[in-house]
Amino acid sequence: MRAFGATSLLRAGGTSHADAVHTGDCWMGGKRTKPTTREQALRAFREDGITACPYCRPDREPGVL
Repeated sequence: MRAFGATSLLRAGGTSHADAVHTGDCWMGGKRTKPTTREQALRAFREDGITACPYCRPDREPGVL
């Protein structure tokens, strides 16, 4: 599977949870990211309530929303 972008992770209380979805070349993703497929990004937007990065706006890719 080809990576669509990356999901940034926040650490709180010793566990990490998804914070935002970024494009693969976004500088705001930081060091704590994991590769994300298109399907995982769509699920994060629609089902998990994860937001898109306001700088790289991966939700503006064709067919995302």
